[in-house]
Amino acid sequence: MPRHRITQADVAAMAGVSQATVSFVLNDSTPAGVRISEETRQRVLDAIRITGYSANPVAQRLAGGRNQILGVFTYEATFPRSGRDFYGPFLVGIEHAAEKLGIDILLFTSARVVDGRRRLTRDGWQRLGIADGCLLLGQHEDRGELQHLLDTNYPFVFIGKRGSDGGRLPYVGADYVAATARQVERLVELGHERIGYVGPRGTDQPTLDRVDAYRATMKAHGLTVRFVELDDVPATATEIVDQRLTAVVVAPENSPEELVDELEDRGVRVPADVSVLLLGQPHHGRPGGRRWSGFSIPREEMGARALVLLSRLVAAESGSGRSDRRASRAVAVPEEELHQLLECVDVDGETVAAPSGVAAPA
Repeated sequence: MPRHRITQADVAAMAGVSQATVSFVLNDSTPAGVRISEETRQRVLDAIRITGYSANPVAQRLAGGRNQILGVFTYEATFPRSGRDFYGPFLVGIEHAAEKLGIDILLFTSARVVDGRRRLTRDGWQRLGIADGCLLLGQHEDRGELQHLLDTNYPFVFIGKRGSDGGRLPYVGADYVAATARQVERLVELGHERIGYVGPRGTDQPTLDRVDAYRATMKAHGLTVRFVELDDVPATATEIVDQRLTAVVVAPENSPEELVDELEDRGVRVPADVSVLLLGQPHHGRPGGRRWSGFSIPREEMGARALVLLSRLVAAESGSGRSDRRASRAVAVPEEELHQLLECVDVDGETVAAPSGVAAPA
């Protein structure tokens, strides 16, 4: 059977009761003359838990089941602090698209941030039901939670490329692979051969894409792959010097300003001795900081496109019957539009040059 968004009717069928009984249990009330045994109540509660059903208290009161509210859930804190505003442009793009579409945005913030991460578990599933669909944003998502949303057919779009079984997860992301490859090519054309990659080699999708592109491009030119793990900034600067690197590509969530400070404290000039290219905007910007070479991520456009895609998924889901929802979505939203990668923009900046002793190409 095709998967569909879980309804009260599904819960009733699993529990072997009427839909009215499910409603009575959810509302914790029964009309006069109606008695629900503890055994029956428990069967309904078990069915709710197993199916992951979440009631939509707002949509239940509206004709058609849609309330023109779309949610935004972030796995990390989003509002800027200490000069950090990496997520701000995503929210600006979402807001502009919402205004054009006539949709209200609900930012889910009640889940506590623990060790830098939020989770949808516990009350999060029920809270999502307030919105017709939700945008998800963050570097360190929970794959199990995403799979649960797919299994229950809750409309959502991830801002950032993400994989899933069967490729069913809709996303709008940045093309880190092509952009990273261009930066390595840029350095090779200037005459660099000892090019290092600075940053943790984690399992999040942006890191995997950047590392894979760096490795593939270096090997395509017959150059040695050189990784510099980022344990702390002084140790990283020391390793760059010890490896005699003439250029590095740096993951932007690290501390590029502090890294260059450490290099210059060691008498290494940027870019005269070492070129530094950022693979995206720095997460920890410094007022009046350096004009970085590298590429920028189209964050506003990603936010806007993701909201437009989500609104189309919601329209397709609400306009189809239970048995044919997935087929209807395929018609309303072509498969190629479920996975969108936007091109990153190269930035010239002032932190790249030909290696010392090599003339820059004309």
